[in-house]
Amino acid sequence: MDSSDSNVSEIGQLVSDLEAASQLHQRGKAYKRTYNIFDSEQKVNSWKFNEWDYGKNNIKLPTNARGLFILDDPNDPRIVARGYDKFFNIDEVQSTRWQWIEEFTTGPYEVTVKSNGCIIFISALEDGTIVVCSKHSTGPRDDVDRNHALAGQDFLMRQLNNLNVDSKTFAKELYDNNLTAIAEYCDDTFEEHILEYGEKERGLYLHGLNLNEAEFKTLPMDKVHQFSEKYGFKPTESMLEGSVHSLRKFLENCAAKGSFQDRELEGFVIRCHLKDENKTFFFKYKFEEPYLMYRQWREVTKKYIEDGTRVFRFKKHKFITNKYLDFVIPLLDNDQQLRENYSNGFGIIKLRNLFLESYGMSGMEILNHEKIKELELRNAVDYNKIDENTKFLIFPIAVIGCGKTTTALTLSNLYGNQWGHIQNDDIRGKDKAQLIKKSLEKLSESGVKCVFVDRNNHQYRERQQLFEWVDEYKEEYMSYDTNIKIIGISFLDGTDIERVKEVTIERVLERGDNHQTIQLNKHGEKKVIGIMSGFWKRFQPVEVNKYPDNAFDLMINLKVDSESSSLSNTREIIRQIHETYPVLIPELPTENALENAFRAALEHKPENIPKIVKGQPQKPVIKKLKPSFFSAAFMNKRMLLDEIQNTINSSELSTLSVSKMLEENQTQPEFHITLSHVVQGKKGDAREKRIWSTYMKHYEEEMMRISECILKKRQSGENVNPDAREAFACNNGDHLKFKLIKLCWDDKIASAIVQLDRDIDHHSCIRDKNNQFINGLDCTNLISHITIGILDENTKASYSNLLCHKVMEGNDENVNVIDISDAITHTAGVCININ
Repeated sequence: MDSSDSNVSEIGQLVSDLEAASQLHQRGKAYKRTYNIFDSEQKVNSWKFNEWDYGKNNIKLPTNARGLFILDDPNDPRIVARGYDKFFNIDEVQSTRWQWIEEFTTGPYEVTVKSNGCIIFISALEDGTIVVCSKHSTGPRDDVDRNHALAGQDFLMRQLNNLNVDSKTFAKELYDNNLTAIAEYCDDTFEEHILEYGEKERGLYLHGLNLNEAEFKTLPMDKVHQFSEKYGFKPTESMLEGSVHSLRKFLENCAAKGSFQDRELEGFVIRCHLKDENKTFFFKYKFEEPYLMYRQWREVTKKYIEDGTRVFRFKKHKFITNKYLDFVIPLLDNDQQLRENYSNGFGIIKLRNLFLESYGMSGMEILNHEKIKELELRNAVDYNKIDENTKFLIFPIAVIGCGKTTTALTLSNLYGNQWGHIQNDDIRGKDKAQLIKKSLEKLSESGVKCVFVDRNNHQYRERQQLFEWVDEYKEEYMSYDTNIKIIGISFLDGTDIERVKEVTIERVLERGDNHQTIQLNKHGEKKVIGIMSGFWKRFQPVEVNKYPDNAFDLMINLKVDSESSSLSNTREIIRQIHETYPVLIPELPTENALENAFRAALEHKPENIPKIVKGQPQKPVIKKLKPSFFSAAFMNKRMLLDEIQNTINSSELSTLSVSKMLEENQTQPEFHITLSHVVQGKKGDAREKRIWSTYMKHYEEEMMRISECILKKRQSGENVNPDAREAFACNNGDHLKFKLIKLCWDDKIASAIVQLDRDIDHHSCIRDKNNQFINGLDCTNLISHITIGILDENTKASYSNLLCHKVMEGNDENVNVIDISDAITHTAGVCININ
């Protein structure tokens, strides 16, 4: 058998293995899609795998090629175009750790610049037809707004024409040598990415020549450069490093500067060989910067255009990103065309460059270590500036019975909606930070100037905890440049502790059960005093010269020495705040107003006190019901149906079954997107279990509220069917945003595939009522969808998931699919579904 016969045999076996893999249900599943070739009657089959299946030790794929096109001819299944085998970033997998590279690879190490565009495969057929493919498709398409393969082919033809090269000559060289030319198409007039490619830089950057064989083989860079020069491709810069040590030193030096030869880059691709097998081995070294910073600017701009918010929580580049937003928002607000172009992927780099020019620094300079320090100083909030936009938090330092809640209520009664009061005793659930989260949420409301954060904070660690929480969560609720002043109110200094004990014990015993957590009848006098003694023993008085107490902007010292001290303490708080921050308290209240507010505070009854009736059984223990799944449900079902109906009306497909379902109102009773299911939480993979666990923790308090609601229904005699699923909408405003992208149906079910709006890092799709993403609350289903209606009564709704996977994987035989353009953005609220 000669080498040609051997190659045909290997490819035949590869096709057989790929077909077998296409029958798998999940791990290692192959996906095939057939495409017409430009200017030819022949077709090719594109093969691909899920990205997360590559590089797994427990998954054996028939091939690791990313981009594989095989002629759709059972008698001659030759490879038409072949991409590189999947390769990974440094430290991304075991085989890209430096120790492994040093031990198992050999040089020379060819280092090539990583271009920032879209990958294009160029090959040829025997008849001289040039075949141009994008990563996984080729030929004419009407299901996308940009055909990358067509754009790449058009540019290639202009390139060959400029050199007076006949396309048949070019095709013959590729075909005779059984090669696929691998290029990066970089053209900002077609599609902008992160790095800039202006008129002079625009073009096809050739960076590889692969053999069209089952096993990955690629020509060395000197051959690539020769081919590039011959046919007018943009050259990909490359260099040789002899050893792993010199290679690592070169790469890390470039990464430290964020550039190569004073140019911003995405990174490098390194080519070498495995020692024992002498096979080609690739890995990449991507620069984190400036790519990350520029990407962050792009994403926050898109978010602002979409929903008008600029309250973001950044892990890096906080100050410069907010400075960038300060610059671009007025431009976006005054130029609708700019907004539309940006949303469509154009003008991104121009807007970024306008900012850099106005700021007087390049991206490289911003990323310089010294410049970052300068930026932090230059862009930091002016904490000395106190004006009408300044917000205030009050942290008491107290023990039980000092009168802090009475004081807080008196202040709230005086200043109405301008002051908030959040009590730690009202917080339920394991997330202790909810105290600050709820306080910041309240403070972020329009018109609210001050929030009293009602907790004892009798130890240094508790005061420190509050300051750390404010730093951590502030930007989830309000703009980065909001100046928050924190006022400390110390109810005792530790010198007259015995007198304070007498007063506080008397107050606590007198109030009896009028408290959320400490009730005299429930605990008994001895236990109540014991609880109070624990606070006295742990009490750490304020030390204004020591952290965290030196972090307060104002410290007010009070006294607890009489029954009416809460009134005199409130009077002192008002006086000192008025003197220090007149913007918060412009004028002193009348004595009559103060006393009325105080009396109302004394009459206050907490809403969530457990009710105890002597001689009767204690309140029944509430068993928290367990959810079967979390979902996002839509209040405006009609709006969704109208969009689906309009999509069907504009389609040329036969939609008789779906149209009949809509006309006869046979759709699902309610529409929802399943976010996470209990089965995934118990038997899913690590990601699914993690997401389920995050939902369970985040909505623990909400589930307790629902359980209480159900218990009350049962106690009142209402019929609550434990076998019927009930969806309880969360009352905290959590929601997600989405668009319909495809309507699909077969003879069993009709579904809509949706695109969820996610955060920058794609770790969350759920937003809180302030429109901020909640970290970790994502959709476990890789393909999010809505079951529209069941066409075959014997079909379960869960079949919808299988149908949508078929469509997205290209296995859509016997499935009707309509792509939805100009989709509407919908909103759905989070629901907890209990069986």
